[in-house]
Amino acid sequence: MNWYKKYIISKKIQNKDSNFSWVRLDVPKKIKDVHSSVTKEIKEEDLYYEDQGGDNWSYGIEDDPHITLKWGLEFDEPDEVLESLDGEKGGNVEIEDIEIFEQDDYDVLVARCKSKALNKLHNKLTKDLEIEDDYPEYKPHITIAYFKKGRAKKYKSMAHKGLTYYLLDFDFKEVIFEDRNDKETAIKLD
Repeated sequence: MNWYKKYIISKKIQNKDSNFSWVRLDVPKKIKDVHSSVTKEIKEEDLYYEDQGGDNWSYGIEDDPHITLKWGLEFDEPDEVLESLDGEKGGNVEIEDIEIFEQDDYDVLVARCKSKALNKLHNKLTKDLEIEDDYPEYKPHITIAYFKKGRAKKYKSMAHKGLTYYLLDFDFKEVIFEDRNDKETAIKLD
């Protein structure tokens, strides 16, 4: 059994933080299929992990591709999010480029997205919920994987080639609110 199948079967927890609720956009099957084909080519020795104890790991490959709309919510009921997004519409998301977000201890390979609708929804949630962002500019993206320093570079070009995200787009009509206990609420957009 190759490491990728072992990784999926072990269901390592990835990038989870039980301290916050959040709002995200799940990507459609066509994007998940591309994501899967790219991540299967990644070598385990290039990935960055943090041991959380037991069988729980954070980082590594993002096994549930999505776009974070708003992170850091300190409530578990979706009411405030539902109220903020009442009457809002969905829209289109275009995958624009593959980028590397460099961090102190690791690098993150992402598919950068462009969407006026996502920016509008993010800004509305930020204002209505009065939540400051850690980063001054919202950069919608789909995380591909977390790499040891310097190792994401060789995968950036691969994600542009035959196994590509480049210039894919999709429409969306709902977002997901996920509370601190992983309970999900789908929010339909008019």
